[in-house]
Amino acid sequence: MTVAEAHGDINRGFTTMSVPQRSLHRHPLALMIVAALASAQARAALQPMPQEGKVQKLSTVKVNREVPQGIGVQSLSQKAIFDSALGDKVLTKEQVQAAGPLAGAAQALSFAPGVNISSYGATGSTKYSISINGIKQGWGGFSGGNIDNGGIAVTFDGVPMVNVATGLWESPQVPQNGIFEGIRLTYGPGNPEDRWYNNIGGAIRFVPVQPSDRPGGEIALSYGSDNSRNVVFNVQTGTINGWSTVIAGGTGSADNFRRSPDGYAWPSKNFAGYFKTRKTFDNGDVSFGGYIADGHGWRPTPLPMTPIAGISVNGQDANGNALPGAAFSQQTSGYYSALNQNVWAKNDFNRTWLVYAKQNIRLDDHVTLHNMAWYRRGDRLHIHYNDYVPNAGNLYERNNPFSHMYGDKFWADLALPYNRVAVGGYFINSEYNSRNAFYNPNAPYFGSYLVPNANFRSDYWYNTDLAAFAQDTIRPLPSLSLTPGVRLVGYHTDYYPRGNVDFAQAYALYPQDNQAQLPAASTSYNKTEPSLSVRWQPLGWLALYGNWGTTYRLPGVGGGGGLYQKQPVGGDILERAVEYQLGAKAHWLQVGGFSNVLFNVNYYHLHFSNQFIGVSSQNGTFLGLGTGDSVYHGFNLYGEGMLSRTHLFSNLNLEQARFNNYSFQGSTYNGLPVSYVPKTTFNVGAYFRLPVGSAMLKPRAWYQYVGSQHLFDNNLGAPSQQTMPAYGVVNLSLAVDLPAGLFGPAVHSVELKFEVLNALGKRYNAFEYISSGGVYNTAPNVVGYTLAYPGAPRSLYGTLDVKF
Repeated sequence: MTVAEAHGDINRGFTTMSVPQRSLHRHPLALMIVAALASAQARAALQPMPQEGKVQKLSTVKVNREVPQGIGVQSLSQKAIFDSALGDKVLTKEQVQAAGPLAGAAQALSFAPGVNISSYGATGSTKYSISINGIKQGWGGFSGGNIDNGGIAVTFDGVPMVNVATGLWESPQVPQNGIFEGIRLTYGPGNPEDRWYNNIGGAIRFVPVQPSDRPGGEIALSYGSDNSRNVVFNVQTGTINGWSTVIAGGTGSADNFRRSPDGYAWPSKNFAGYFKTRKTFDNGDVSFGGYIADGHGWRPTPLPMTPIAGISVNGQDANGNALPGAAFSQQTSGYYSALNQNVWAKNDFNRTWLVYAKQNIRLDDHVTLHNMAWYRRGDRLHIHYNDYVPNAGNLYERNNPFSHMYGDKFWADLALPYNRVAVGGYFINSEYNSRNAFYNPNAPYFGSYLVPNANFRSDYWYNTDLAAFAQDTIRPLPSLSLTPGVRLVGYHTDYYPRGNVDFAQAYALYPQDNQAQLPAASTSYNKTEPSLSVRWQPLGWLALYGNWGTTYRLPGVGGGGGLYQKQPVGGDILERAVEYQLGAKAHWLQVGGFSNVLFNVNYYHLHFSNQFIGVSSQNGTFLGLGTGDSVYHGFNLYGEGMLSRTHLFSNLNLEQARFNNYSFQGSTYNGLPVSYVPKTTFNVGAYFRLPVGSAMLKPRAWYQYVGSQHLFDNNLGAPSQQTMPAYGVVNLSLAVDLPAGLFGPAVHSVELKFEVLNALGKRYNAFEYISSGGVYNTAPNVVGYTLAYPGAPRSLYGTLDVKF
């Protein structure tokens, strides 16, 4: 029986069982939101304020923007960053595309200071773990890599994408970088107006291509190493009867750079589609958007760095002895080797659907109302085959959890003589199901994914999140702004264990295998989140800033254990972050021989307390729940500018992260470093433009460096003092813009591009951890060895890009 046969039709993998829905819970914060919004509309007679960051006389400011501050295309400009009192960073479309034609969101984010990424693949199809100043998001399937996971908010065109219950977002939800105008990162909690339900360490805002007044389009086709293929496009209708629409999308596929002895290439695929249509009228606009994305890929296991007794490319026999064949390690079977697919295989699917609507209405010169309503559905499907230990009870895994949420955010911008006030709120309802089944259809088990004979679960979390916010940007002097703010948040959770219902036959036979050990539960928490940001611009080109904020989030749930399932929920479980930043920015349109120069440096200090840290082995076994209190602090620095026809950029992060205390299963480990927080990340690069006749040559070169980082030790269930080595890679690119006149009046430009990533062929590991022996079933005395996911080797790509 093949893996596919055992699981049935993969296209049916995203089906779910229905359960009773529930309405929005009554909550005192709902009354606060209504009262705040009514107050906003009642202040329409107030006077306006000057735009933040501009030294000018008081004048009426008409707020007429399609999307709120910090989300739209205008938020990607250097001026928007300079005017902000936060330590934000923008990755422009050109920087995003430098990650490579097969790259997804995670690879593009690695150009920002303080960002570190790791994965088992090298394309937008495969899952990445992402950290921003040490706080993590995404799930690469790495053991021990989930400390502080889920603490970064992620939005698409302003709409939240993160699973409310787990706090997680998977990078294959954004597999096609070609549909974006850029990405804006916020470090720390940010202002109340833009904060969501998990902004512990910051936010990632993906800004897709927006509808344009003019018709046009673009298509790019790429091919490269490991049979990589990709096509991405966008089409603009231009304005027709006041409506403008953009349609964009792409699809790609590639083999993995790792290979099995039998030649299996561990392929991956993805697609994404997006549309947005907008109607503009005299006093505002309305828009409707939709997005769908799917990324999936076969995932190889981490491999030992050195030969380990009992670990072979062909697995083990029934007695736990290694079968004949090469010892499986980077030194013996090959640096980029993988197990044979008939020994171990896992296909990891991730899919998201999103629809939304936005309205912006300018009531007069002083009051503008905004509303955003949305619905999102997320699905995962893991098809897992593990015959490393032959004919084990958990030979197959079918993990098909789902989530969906809907919500509405309504707020008002008020213009006063010396103030800009934002007041509003949102509600979110969500459902998350953790369905999973392990089974073996062979004798003597005769299990199936409908009647599993090993571990199973199907638990439901219903969450209602409410928030009301107000912030007031006060300008007592033209060069000085102060923005106090406050958010009132409420989190309500209803938990229902239903493994005994959704897997009724299995529960009757194997009740001990139901991973939900606790009864249904209901919890509610309310908190107040104060914040303050200050910006002083003593010179036209210089701004000094500082900010401080407090935020909370629900700890993540799901998987095979943890809160609600195995750990009783008692007391205040909300995780808390308090961060402050002090920094300076400089911005010149022209200085000496340079133009469009932006420079930022800041110090940050984050205290993350009341942490709940789930610890799992690489084979998915839940080992327990740790608790911690940690501090992250360091410096971020970046600069960019043009020197004649050359664009220069550099980003630097220096950081230290330690646990004040960390406890796991009765043991305490105080003062340990937080795992997988590099001491240094750094990149530098240059993009050149060299006219050659009627064509334009565009050579590029950039270097990316990741410093040493501490590992996680699965033997202890705690961070280790052992570190993995630093590494750096050189990347090169050469493009040529051909004369547009060669291809007729309909074609605006044609670009041919050749890229070499990791041009020097550097061998390095993107992730390492200390094993307790579970994934390869090694003997009890054979533990503590290091397993690794290697980083991608040299990769070459060619791209044809046509704009019309």
